Amino acid sequence: MTVHERRGGPHERALARVPGDAASLAELVRDQYADERQGGRVRDLAALLAERRRVHHLVPLLEHPPEEPDAWAELVACLIQELVARRRTLVRVPAAARCADALRGLGHPLAGLPLKRTRGERRMDAAVLGPGWTPRGEQALPEPPERDAWLAGRGSPDHEPRIVSTREDERRIASAVEHWGAPEVAAVIELPRRIDPQELTPLEVNAFLPGALSAQIALYGAMTSLDTVVNELFAVAYCDASYSPGLRGGYGRLAAWQSVAGLVRAPAGASVHRINELAARWRWTMFRIIRRQPYWVYRELAIGALSPRGTVLSLLVTHDTD
Repeated sequence: MTVHERRGGPHERALARVPGDAASLAELVRDQYADERQGGRVRDLAALLAERRRVHHLVPLLEHPPEEPDAWAELVACLIQELVARRRTLVRVPAAARCADALRGLGHPLAGLPLKRTRGERRMDAAVLGPGWTPRGEQALPEPPERDAWLAGRGSPDHEPRIVSTREDERRIASAVEHWGAPEVAAVIELPRRIDPQELTPLEVNAFLPGALSAQIALYGAMTSLDTVVNELFAVAYCDASYSPGLRGGYGRLAAWQSVAGLVRAPAGASVHRINELAARWRWTMFRIIRRQPYWVYRELAIGALSPRGTVLSLLVTHDTD
């Protein structure tokens, strides 16, 4: 049983109207969810519709495009993105295109997301996501590499790794895990010399972690692809955390791309397609985390992005735990 099935109760009246008259459903949504336009209940309803109803039952709802920034506009925006996140392409669905135009006119935050998955989203599929995580216990932890030893002979003494990210950079990088709380590390680091991507595998990245954090964890990484990273970011944004609800389809997709944009230092306001182009040139690493602390960890995320020239390393290292 999924999280949406467990939460189906409050939405049954709306679910019963599908398939049916879009105008009457719009009025019901405006009435029942009027105070929840920015909350989670409309997002959950959109996820339930996409999960429980066939696409040909849902497309007629898009024939009733939103005219004002209300609960119906929120539902339409979320529903479109829930379908895209379930591998549905809507670019050739006229009703979806009209709704997208209406949402852009209303300045909706999801209006800039494409009506189909991009190259970086080939692995993304909301239909396979669930709310549970597998806890991990303690494991043997080797000593982290010595920072001074790694730097010896690899850069001038007066040019050491330097964190150059701003608070805004760190906020963008952590967008996909904003419902987890503050991340442990979200940083952009200038390196003392050019690094070959393969050097990130034995993981001397530990040399760049703050002292308190590197004493607690060790990272062991492997090169991966952009679509794997985007899928992981989307999954953690979409699903529930230990003490807070997930962002669901549209907002999860938006947050995942905001994190990628922060990691690759994309310009503010860049489109998803532009972020795709920039991110495809960076080298990506997913890290396995081994912790010294004895508590259970319900979910961990560690991603590294190395710039095309190999002189800038972006990191996101965080966890969701009791």
